[in-house]
Amino acid sequence: MRSALVLAICLAASLSPPASAVGPGSQLPGITAPRLADPAHRVDFAALHGDVVYVDFWASWCVPCRQSMPQLDQLYRRYQARGFRVVGVNKDVATADALRFLTRVDVSFPLVADGDDSVAKAFDVQAMPSGYLVDRNGVVRYVHRGFSADTAVELRTEIESLLGSGA
Repeated sequence: MRSALVLAICLAASLSPPASAVGPGSQLPGITAPRLADPAHRVDFAALHGDVVYVDFWASWCVPCRQSMPQLDQLYRRYQARGFRVVGVNKDVATADALRFLTRVDVSFPLVADGDDSVAKAFDVQAMPSGYLVDRNGVVRYVHRGFSADTAVELRTEIESLLGSGA
């Protein structure tokens, strides 16, 4: 009887629809997350509507993040006056690990904590780092998994296109 129950539960789980990954054409999830250094204050993703936004999932243990974070900060500083925003979503379980990383890699864009995985689950993050470039209408236009010098070039071109087109 017990094995029949386990089999039924496994079968039911396999029939349920998989989590929907956020990809090009998807709406930016309407979620909030606590700021990394000040959890009493939250970042509301819905409030970013009207700007071009890059949501970047990163962690202190992520080797490519050491390259991506400074590059993202340069893009943020370059384009923020034109309506470009970056939100870094930290995946470390311990905030202290993230803060230690930030003593070596300084960024000026807002950072949020996601130790409970609620933001990552809303996006169905598949790799680290993962970035989602969102247009002014709140629609995800590009998804980047991993990060390299080529990614930085592609991202700059995509940002310029979205800022220039008014999309």
